[in-house]
Amino acid sequence: MIAATILISLTLMAAESKPDTTAQPATPAAPTAPGTGLVPKALLSGGDALAKSLQELVELGDVYSEEFSAMVEQFPSYAPRPVPMTGAMRIVGSDTMGPLLSNISISYQVVYPDVKINVDQGGSLKGIVALKGGLCDMASVARNLTEQEVADISKATGKQVFVVPVARGAACVYVNADNPIAGMTKEQCNGLFSITHSMTEAPIMRWNELDPASPLGNTFPPLYIPRSTSGTLQLFIEWCMPGEQITTIGRYTEPGPSSVVNACCAYPTAVGISGYANRQARARAVPLSIGAGQPFVAPTVAAICDGTYPLARPLNLVFVATDAQHIPDGIREFLRFTLAEDGQDMAAMTGNIPMDASRIPEFLGTPVKGVWQ
Repeated sequence: MIAATILISLTLMAAESKPDTTAQPATPAAPTAPGTGLVPKALLSGGDALAKSLQELVELGDVYSEEFSAMVEQFPSYAPRPVPMTGAMRIVGSDTMGPLLSNISISYQVVYPDVKINVDQGGSLKGIVALKGGLCDMASVARNLTEQEVADISKATGKQVFVVPVARGAACVYVNADNPIAGMTKEQCNGLFSITHSMTEAPIMRWNELDPASPLGNTFPPLYIPRSTSGTLQLFIEWCMPGEQITTIGRYTEPGPSSVVNACCAYPTAVGISGYANRQARARAVPLSIGAGQPFVAPTVAAICDGTYPLARPLNLVFVATDAQHIPDGIREFLRFTLAEDGQDMAAMTGNIPMDASRIPEFLGTPVKGVWQ
């Protein structure tokens, strides 16, 4: 596994959200607990440079977890083809998936130096438009595609659409780590972000309208969102304000999902919409409720994997082909690498959740003795 060899150079923000709770008055936020991982205690107690570095990772909660390791180990290993792959590939779409795909591409090109891969971000919608126009080999889409989108791609290209989940994640509502709010309901998200606020009588304009006990009182919560092509934003809109527009009051559009979370780290009153993979120690993804009186569900690994967190989502690679027997070799091989331990290690280390190994598509073939070859 790659994780063992590059643990120090690649870190993952793994600060855990609070466990599921029922709606209740806000209480002070507890400090983030150290993460647990695969580092032996004997090594952590040592005095050498490696032990010191590993200790710092543990204190930040940035250690590759046993939970993720168990997921990754369900995937086949990858053995390079006897005849090396060549050619070029362009992947366009999700900002959330950009770091994941860039890291996978770098590792893939180490195995096949004569393959050139370009990963172009700009949002899931940009990827869908590029795929329809024949401007990319694959689109990265950080949400489920609609039936209409699949039909439009198929009509535009005259080919069958293939959607392959390669990792798991979620859209999250972030606040500053010191903000003690227990959670937000779907109605509150609607009243806070929507111009027409169809689920509330009036727009929500103050922190004490979200939580009467909030120490932030009647201060205004500035809203930070990714660009309109973002799959993260599209998923959030579909969940709590379908057909409505984001408010123009106190709204700041950031160039990428990480800068949304950066704003929540910096400003005590901020609220932001960003992906699970973009979490940081000084921001907190709040639990969400599907409605007033319903329990809050935090975006934990378990809740995202079983779908109980309302904004859980697959991270997909989408492509077109005449049929499953005529999928281009370059796409098929890249997907095998991505859905091997190699690629799923990268999913974990870029802050995402590894995919369910039982969902490897049949058209990729069958591993031999646990190895793609």
